[in-house]
Amino acid sequence: MNRRESLKTLGISSISASFLLEAYKSSGSSDVKKQGFAFLPNLKSELLNNKNKGKLIFTFVSLAYTGNAKEGFRKPLVGMELLAGIAHKYNIPVTWLIDLGTGSAMKNKLDEWHDKYGDDIGVAPTGEKERNSLIKLFPWSKVNVLVETTHKGDEASKAKDLGFSAIWGSCWEQVGIDGITDRGTPWGCFYVSDDNYKIPTLKGKGLVSLEWTSRDLLKALHSGGSTIYSSDAFDVTRAGLCSGDDISYWKSLFDNYIRNIASNKFVFFQQQLESHEMIYNDEYKDICTPAEIDMDAKVTDAFFAYVKSFGDMVEFRTLPEAVQLYNDNFSETEPSVMLFDDVPVKEIQFWYGRDNCATGPWPKTLLYYDKECQLAFIEGKFEPFLVRDYIHNRRVLDPAYYRIAHENEPEVKVNIPWEPVELTEVPVEIKANEEIPYAVTFWYDFNRYKIKNVERAKLVGPIENQVALLRLNLKKGINNIVIHLEK
Repeated sequence: MNRRESLKTLGISSISASFLLEAYKSSGSSDVKKQGFAFLPNLKSELLNNKNKGKLIFTFVSLAYTGNAKEGFRKPLVGMELLAGIAHKYNIPVTWLIDLGTGSAMKNKLDEWHDKYGDDIGVAPTGEKERNSLIKLFPWSKVNVLVETTHKGDEASKAKDLGFSAIWGSCWEQVGIDGITDRGTPWGCFYVSDDNYKIPTLKGKGLVSLEWTSRDLLKALHSGGSTIYSSDAFDVTRAGLCSGDDISYWKSLFDNYIRNIASNKFVFFQQQLESHEMIYNDEYKDICTPAEIDMDAKVTDAFFAYVKSFGDMVEFRTLPEAVQLYNDNFSETEPSVMLFDDVPVKEIQFWYGRDNCATGPWPKTLLYYDKECQLAFIEGKFEPFLVRDYIHNRRVLDPAYYRIAHENEPEVKVNIPWEPVELTEVPVEIKANEEIPYAVTFWYDFNRYKIKNVERAKLVGPIENQVALLRLNLKKGINNIVIHLEK
């Protein structure tokens, strides 16, 4: 008997937060089935022994605003209570993205959750009157995060005019789904250009861009399936990647993120689950079934338990706290470098993947961005397979997604002898048809060799002693880099 049939048998027409919460608590959902292989088996011990590691900043967010007139102005109150129960079980604060309608209906609960767990709010939809009303209703919040789901291009100027500090809703690599095309934007956090919410400002600080939900930087990039390979429970359970007793894919996804605190001061992991997707009753029969809600609750609970197992390597923040942290630490968009390994996954369910059920395997991938560019490399290759130029391509609607034209891709030549000799220097020649922000990667055994210095490029890494990134802005013509090695 499936969940919906069992509810009918019990005479229950609506799932309550308390019912579902107790249901998956008693089912032992945190006892997740272990993977059949060990992904990064020494990760925790290696990070614990790394004295120079940074922190992973974990934020959990839920869209929870009042529906429109067509939807009968419904409010996902029961879904909010269910998600609050899961997150607060692990003392994880929630940022609720609400409007005045939901805020008024949940005022007592939101006040309580703020006092006990540090919950905060952001405002959706937008408007000065809406924001001022929420500040008056919740004086403990600055309501400084603007929620934008329309992605029309005027988000930055709108938020700035209203006095916000951040814009939430960036969708890395997404094309077309829910009417959103944000391919080309960086992942994580960055300071937004006043003229284009998708790309970083070139001058100092700006509003902070906050990602809708973190994506699998390797699989989403290589497959194009950013709404399949994500941290949203709705995505991974429908696709068949995770289930109530198996979140091995999500564990490996998180491992790929947290491993990179060894190379970054902060790694931002943003997770979102919509409150209206966690309720089934007379008002909400058109979104998720009871069985789907139960599954999403179980995988989210199990994932929180796994994230918590990393102890103080993870800091749990609200969105306003993450924004403040970014502002306090960075005077311009902070470069981010992320090394990802691929991991085997289950077959994507065709009804959800439809025209994109690609599962890999794909090669180890290094991704990088700063205020001027975004780049991606595969293991063993010097030149990037993806170059996004934020200096010269700054239009909101860019059909090439800020990529340089194929005919302008630089030519990279490594000038070393055609014989197995010990290397003390590696000369790299790069021929460019135009000025381009660029980098090359040097994949080598840095346990045996050290990089003494690099001429005419900025060294990033070595990352995990297996790859170094050499960043420079190319001039038209011949550009030369020399990597000096020592044992």
